[in-house]
Amino acid sequence: MNITTDADSATAGAPAVDVDVVTVGDDEIVEILRTRFEIHASAVQAVGAESAAVFRVTDRRDAAFAVKAFWADTPSSTTLRWHQEVVQRVAEAGLPVARPRRSVAGELTVEAGTGTGTGTGTGTRALLVQVSDWLGGTPLERVPMRRELLREIGHVAARLHRRLRLESPPPELGEHPWQITESRTIIERALTRIGTLADQGRLPGAAQEVARLERAAATVFALLTESVAPRLSRLPTAVVHHDLHDSNLLVGPGAEHTTITGILDFGDMTRSIRISEPVIAGAYAARHWGDPAAAVDEVMAGWSESVAVTSDEAAVVLPLAAARLLTNATVWMSRLGTARGDYAAHRRRGSLETAEALLHAV
Repeated sequence: MNITTDADSATAGAPAVDVDVVTVGDDEIVEILRTRFEIHASAVQAVGAESAAVFRVTDRRDAAFAVKAFWADTPSSTTLRWHQEVVQRVAEAGLPVARPRRSVAGELTVEAGTGTGTGTGTGTRALLVQVSDWLGGTPLERVPMRRELLREIGHVAARLHRRLRLESPPPELGEHPWQITESRTIIERALTRIGTLADQGRLPGAAQEVARLERAAATVFALLTESVAPRLSRLPTAVVHHDLHDSNLLVGPGAEHTTITGILDFGDMTRSIRISEPVIAGAYAARHWGDPAAAVDEVMAGWSESVAVTSDEAAVVLPLAAARLLTNATVWMSRLGTARGDYAAHRRRGSLETAEALLHAV
C-alpha cells in the first residue's frame, strides 16, 4: 500500500508533486501493532492524510485505533515525537482528543521496520509509528451550523489554548508553511502557480474565478499592511493548534449537534499569534453560516468568555480570517490540476465566497 504525502503548504507555490511517499503494507502495520503494542488487529483500513500513512485499525474486540506511520529519518522526527507528547498532555487535561496509546515499552512513538526487529515492507528505511484511540464523532462540516455550536467552537478553542500555552516547542520546530502571519507570501505563491496552470490550459473556465481571487487578494494585502502589520509585534503569542478547521473538529451525537466532542490533527502545531486559534476556527465555521462576519463574532464571543481579547487582537480578527480563507482558496486551487484535484475542490469549497463576505464586513 502506498500513501503519498503532499507536504501540503510547503509547496504552495510550486508544482504539486508527490513528496517522500510513505510505503507500508497492512501486514507490516499488523506486525508492529502485535509486537510493539500488543494490539491484535483484525481489520486495517487506509485513511487519507497529508503528512503520514494513516490507518484505522480494529482489534479482535472491535476496539478501534488510529495508526500513523512516518519515515524515521525525516528531518521533523523530533517534532513528530513532540506532537504526540503534547496530545498526551492535552488528553490528561481532559480535552476531547484521541488519547495516545503507549507501546509495551512505554513509548508514545516507536521506531520500527527493517533493522529494528519488526516489519518487512520498508526496505532499509525505518518508520516512526504512533497509535491513538479512534475518536468518534461527525466532522463539523457535515452538521447544521447553529449559533450555540459557533459559541461552543470558541469555548473549546479557548480550553485548548489554556493548555497549549504551557508548551514549549522543540528548537527544531521550523516555520509553519501555512503560518497565518505569512499569509501574503503564501497567497502570492499560490496565485503564481494558478497563473501557470491557467497558461497551460489546466484550469478551463476558471478565468472569472481567478479574477475574483486576485481582487480579493489585493484587498487582503492592503488590510494586512494597514491593519495587521502595525499591530503584529503587540499581539500575544503561544503554541497553537493552528488548524481548527471544519474537518478537524468533531461534533457529538444528538439532534442538536451543539457539543464539540473531538479535536483532531495536531500536526500543524506551531508558535504563532494567540488570536490565530479562534480566527482560524471561526473562518472555517463561517463557511457554513449565512452571515460569515456574525459567525466569526460568535466564535470570538465564546473564546473571550475565558481569554481576554486585547484591542489589537480585536482589530485583526476579520482581516486575518479573510486571509486564512483566501490562503485556503488559492492553495487548493493551485492543486486542481493534480492527482488530488477532487480533494482540493472539496477543501476549498466556500472559501472564496466567505472571504469576500468577510472583506465586505471589515
